[in-house]
Amino acid sequence: MADLDTLVHQVWSPEVRPLAEEALRCYNAGAFRASIAATWAAITADIITKVARLADEGDTLVADFHKKITDAQEKGLTSEGVRAMQSIERELLAKAVEFELIDSVDCRELERIQQDRNLCVHPSLRAHGGAYTPLPEVARGHLAVAMTILLASPPTQASRALKEFCDHICDPFFQPALPHIQVTYFDRVRAAGRRSNVQVAAKAALLETDPAGKMPPPEHADRMAIALEAFAGRDRDLVRQTFAGLSERFQRIDGLIQRRVLIRLCDTDYFWEAVNPALAGRLESLAVPPAPFSSAGPLPTDYAYSLAIVRSPYVRERMPKVEKSVAELPMHHKMQIIAIHPDRYFVPMTIQFLHDAGSWVMGGQTGQLFVQHATFLTMETLKAGLTEWAENHECRTANPMPELAVRLYQLTAHLGPERNRLFRDFVTVVQAHEEPGSFYTYPALIAALDAAA
Repeated sequence: MADLDTLVHQVWSPEVRPLAEEALRCYNAGAFRASIAATWAAITADIITKVARLADEGDTLVADFHKKITDAQEKGLTSEGVRAMQSIERELLAKAVEFELIDSVDCRELERIQQDRNLCVHPSLRAHGGAYTPLPEVARGHLAVAMTILLASPPTQASRALKEFCDHICDPFFQPALPHIQVTYFDRVRAAGRRSNVQVAAKAALLETDPAGKMPPPEHADRMAIALEAFAGRDRDLVRQTFAGLSERFQRIDGLIQRRVLIRLCDTDYFWEAVNPALAGRLESLAVPPAPFSSAGPLPTDYAYSLAIVRSPYVRERMPKVEKSVAELPMHHKMQIIAIHPDRYFVPMTIQFLHDAGSWVMGGQTGQLFVQHATFLTMETLKAGLTEWAENHECRTANPMPELAVRLYQLTAHLGPERNRLFRDFVTVVQAHEEPGSFYTYPALIAALDAAA
């Protein structure tokens, strides 16, 4: 059951919010007829306010109706003015549909409130006498419906809301800020608009639809996948249902696109729920190289990205050949894969690399990888990594390592001051191996530890 107090605070207009609060007070006091009447008053005020806002923004579609409203308001509390406003109220919901403030389903819900409001304020409408007595649940339901489908949404038309969302995704200065996407393009959009935004985002992420030439489809799809993750944080079932409806089309698209989609969405549950066993087998064949690559050079970039999906538990469960293929790669190929997408799954591998590094170059690269995984470290894995680092001469004395140690200390702040002991122990081991005063006794790390103390 909806929390009416919360819904009232979500009413977008400061002019309309007092009317919604009055309807809630009437409901809480047991004045259910008055609550329904006040709810309808809030609905009419909300639509009129939104029409005025759209007119101020230059929307030509609402211009004539807005003038009709202002003409009636200028007549004031005269018989002519009252008749004009009554005429406006009769067509208010139809105009709201025309202006895309609500859809036909929403209109039906609001018409029920209008009809019950008429029964509440005109008791003579009931045959055989007796005043209409609404149930408490009816008053509560009307209030919740009004605030959910109308009062909480700003005056953004459905088509314009979708256009604004698509423009944001294609903005050259786009930032993957999930809270902003959630609030602006989900929370403040009506239910129909939310469905439209999710549908467009899912099609782009899954099928790489063309954004009217505004940017390359694969890059556009990557951004839409970010938006989908934001939307899933609000309504995961809606995203799942949308993906399920697109799964058949996804099965028939080009294999190159399918592989990019797999890389893009491998971490999401709603993608895998739309993948049947047959499709999972095809995706597995697209991700795994057809034959082993020479260890002399780097992995081809496309296959490096494909194999980096091994981080996903869904991939390891549904596509076991990917994990097997990665396990058979030489160390420098694994490092290339891990660098593409740091993940908690790769932490044990990076620790093993610190142990296995056999040159200064490899030592510096493994140190960089370990630092890239700093946010995933626990006290146990940090201790294990620092131990391997300090004991491996090729790591300990690689040129970038003293600076990387300071960076690692900074990036493990989430572990708190307890980690200081681990870094002190690390310094002690390092100093036991190196000449006093050497650059490789990590003086910058010691200074950072002293400053923190």
